Amino acid sequence: MSKKPLVSILIASFNKEMYVKRCIESCLSQSYKKIEIIFYDDGSKDNSLKIAKKYKKIKVLSNKKKKSFSKFNTYPQINSYCEAFKKSKGKIITFLDCDDFYKKNKVSEIVKYFIKKKKSTIVFDKPIFFYVNKKTSQPFKKSNTSFKKNIWPIFPPQSCISIKRNFFNKYINDIKNKNFSMLTLDFRLAVLANTVLDNFFIMNKNLTYYFQDTEGESSSKFKKFGANWWARRNQAHTYMRYITHKYNITYSINLDFIITRFIVSFFR
Repeated sequence: MSKKPLVSILIASFNKEMYVKRCIESCLSQSYKKIEIIFYDDGSKDNSLKIAKKYKKIKVLSNKKKKSFSKFNTYPQINSYCEAFKKSKGKIITFLDCDDFYKKNKVSEIVKYFIKKKKSTIVFDKPIFFYVNKKTSQPFKKSNTSFKKNIWPIFPPQSCISIKRNFFNKYINDIKNKNFSMLTLDFRLAVLANTVLDNFFIMNKNLTYYFQDTEGESSSKFKKFGANWWARRNQAHTYMRYITHKYNITYSINLDFIITRFIVSFFR
């Protein structure tokens, strides 16, 4: 990898017009300048796309024929990142939900990491939780830890993930598999990194502001211990079994799997 590789920042947008400016400008103000910013709007009904188009230094894409993959926006968001990736050229890829934003040194620190760790293909930085009242906190205390391959790791959100281009290309079918429509991008990438690559690492640096949206899908549609929460958890276990089987990795059914399957049966 060259000392100054091109970094592609992929932004996924859907009906978040209040935060688009903050998101884009955090990318434009990066101390590391060899970047391209690709903003993909997935058929927003608000002014998100209009705001993004005001910025001449970014590439703006839009889905004018939005299809409903599921009743949740989880998979369409993954599709947005995949479509943006097709138009990118960077050797390093970072993801950014449009209501989140980066610290000025985010990309610079990611580049330093990959240059130093040449064999690494994915890394997570730690989030700074950002609230409506602009207060912040850093509750993610988890440091890099070793996890069993049949247990998914504790991971930061997807705006904290950076990967090398070859990682995305190699595992694209697992990343965008429609059979797991409730599973987020961060979960899929964390499982692949931990279970398949044995390359799960969290930097001890807080580089990403993670907006705490109380009206967002995770808060409103996946309330803890609700039907959707259990259904997503069940999909997570199924995805683990799918990945371990596909890559010939030993998988052991655990107690959490049994409890989840039992509870989900009552919601059907």
